[in-house]
Amino acid sequence: MPPLLWLSAAFLSGVGLSAILRLPAAFWLTAAAASTGLALLEGRLTRRFSGWARLRWFLPLPAGVILTALLLGAWRWQIAQPHFSPADLAFYNDLGKAELSGWIASDPDRRENAVLLTVQVSSLRLQGSGSPLKVSGRAVLRLSPGGDWRYGQRVRVWGSPATPPEDETFSYRAYLARKGIYTYLTYPFVEVQTGQAGSPLLQAVYSLRRFAYRTLNQLFPQPEAALLSGILLGLERDLPVGLTRAFQDTGTAHIIAISGFNMTVLSGLFLALFGRFLPRGWASASAALAITFYTLLVGANPAVVRAAVMSSLALFGRLIGRRSAGLTPLAFSAAAMTAFNPWLPWDASFQLSFAATLGLILYAEPLQHTFEGWLTRRYSPSLARRIAPPVSEYFLFTLAAQLTTLPVVLAQFGRISLSALLANPLILPVQPLVMQLSGLALIAGMLWLPAGQVLGWLTYPFAALTIRIVEVLAALRGGTLDFGAAGWGMAVGLYALLFGFTALIKINPAHPIRWLDRLRSALKPSLVLGGLGILTLLVWGAALRRPDGKLHVILPHLPNGQAVLLRTPAGRQILLGSAPQANSLAGALGRETGPFSRRLDAAVLPFRQASLLEGMPAALERLPCSSLYWAVEPPASRTASRLHQTLSLTHTPQQQLAAGDRLQLDHDLILYVLQSDGERAALLIEYRDARLLMPNGFSPAVLRAASPLVNGASLLLGSLDGKDAPLDEWRSLNPAVILLQSPQAEGDGMISTADHGRTEWISDGRAIWLRGARH
Repeated sequence: MPPLLWLSAAFLSGVGLSAILRLPAAFWLTAAAASTGLALLEGRLTRRFSGWARLRWFLPLPAGVILTALLLGAWRWQIAQPHFSPADLAFYNDLGKAELSGWIASDPDRRENAVLLTVQVSSLRLQGSGSPLKVSGRAVLRLSPGGDWRYGQRVRVWGSPATPPEDETFSYRAYLARKGIYTYLTYPFVEVQTGQAGSPLLQAVYSLRRFAYRTLNQLFPQPEAALLSGILLGLERDLPVGLTRAFQDTGTAHIIAISGFNMTVLSGLFLALFGRFLPRGWASASAALAITFYTLLVGANPAVVRAAVMSSLALFGRLIGRRSAGLTPLAFSAAAMTAFNPWLPWDASFQLSFAATLGLILYAEPLQHTFEGWLTRRYSPSLARRIAPPVSEYFLFTLAAQLTTLPVVLAQFGRISLSALLANPLILPVQPLVMQLSGLALIAGMLWLPAGQVLGWLTYPFAALTIRIVEVLAALRGGTLDFGAAGWGMAVGLYALLFGFTALIKINPAHPIRWLDRLRSALKPSLVLGGLGILTLLVWGAALRRPDGKLHVILPHLPNGQAVLLRTPAGRQILLGSAPQANSLAGALGRETGPFSRRLDAAVLPFRQASLLEGMPAALERLPCSSLYWAVEPPASRTASRLHQTLSLTHTPQQQLAAGDRLQLDHDLILYVLQSDGERAALLIEYRDARLLMPNGFSPAVLRAASPLVNGASLLLGSLDGKDAPLDEWRSLNPAVILLQSPQAEGDGMISTADHGRTEWISDGRAIWLRGARH
């Protein structure tokens, strides 16, 4: 084994040993000095003691050197443990309200229902005390969504510094401690001060990231834009909860995060690009610099940094003619990163990334060699050479990574995905194409939006296909197995079985086969057919969304939401209502509008309840509307303020509607505001002889008195309805059909989105059709 591998493994072992024994740092440092002296006396010990000589023959380095590495690892972990003094911010946790001064030290983490700011604090003044105290430390601030927060802004904060919380299922305290953060403030008052702090380079990088994010949302509909934001920018915040769970249940969550897979694709692209006009050495150096810049752009989390280090080492290994994708670079990168951050081995993403790379190193080539040998014996060598590489790339290599990540997944999450064995081979083949085409579309769109849009149309089918495959497989029963609190004892036992079995059968790796040129020539006809297939999908997708002379009222399945999309006979798209979850709302609307339409023609808000409006600002930021109508009095709330800010940025006009007003949506299509009490408004859609009533909390008696049009209209009941009036009272209006956009039980003449999923009410002005996603 190479000496560097021994040193790296010893250092990592020392970190783990110190976490168990928890001896003072002075003990470990003294022992390290003693072991250094032992290394210096290695020659004398070897001559005097035969046992020491046999040990030296086995080890590639003096035993004292290896022991020193282990003890230094233990010392490094111990000195990283927090010991707070009055000069530390965390010393003042849980002491009441305080005024903090500092600056935003990272790119704001904007989530669906909150914004998290990491602030580097320089001074603190407790309430009722005198002058500010100089302190050092970082704090995480949880704020309401919205706000123009930027890296480097100087801020003043009024709040209550506290120790981060933890519970039985998740320790947010330990999570932040791994980042060196020990203070947490919930919903403090924050005031931006004049001046800037931090790195001008990082300010430019984060500004570029924000611009790229906005461009992606202009080029792609939701949820494809959310998926590509995760793949390209490391921003996974926009994915709807259901879709995120689908990726987790199918074992494909690594697709939506920056990983070694992404870095491998990028390093190859950068090397090929720079290699066209630079010598080999300069091309490798330029590719490594590009990977470093990309790592900063996507946030530089531990898994990304590890993947970047491994990719850079692979580039260096290729330059000097040595294969570097082995145990030594993996162990060295892990040890170097742990030396910088001793808490890193306890990070779940780092554990999964390390385990996946380990699996590829140990089992990828042996599995390919075994499979190719079986094909050769059963069929022919030529067939084996053609089939083995692609099967290995998309199935066996995935299996190799899953073998070593399985114990980590069980220990961290207590559940494993069986459908991953099917999902990964189905979606991995298109992922390099997704990443490359979407990356080109993004770059082109940032330079000139129409050029990026054309490339975006080519990318969209592959991103949409990825999502659809994941959703279909996630819906299969028995796709995941839940083991509860499996713990690390089971993980260690599984690793012992796996590595013991590996040593027993002594799998010999095969030499890699160069098949890329052969594959490229074979794919030339496929590229033509693939291009035609993409064009066909795009044309048909656009054709299915073309106006057909009918009114389509689409009810997406949105938990706790009350949002309806109208597609008018002329093709206008109008949103009625909203939903609490921005990601779910934007994803549902994006599926309906498709890749060619990136705007809503109008939006109508018939209620002012803050919880229902919560998802609207972010949804309209990703899918702007040409005009917005309030059928109620606009509320004076934080949510409404964020919505007004979004509408101002997108130059969207607003208009107030009152009870009795009517809005001409299309030829023969009218929206009536039947009743309004300032908090909510009842709406009625009339298209020739067909009508659809949305009570939004008003009783049948009130609506009957408001207009005779409600009699015989189809009825759409949402989360605001059914509380005061039972279903029998609604039937007194003689509705043609009752649609339920709430978790209520179905009955005669009723259709519920809870049972049927996405539901569509269609009319040509006379007849009515219903279409459900599930039956």
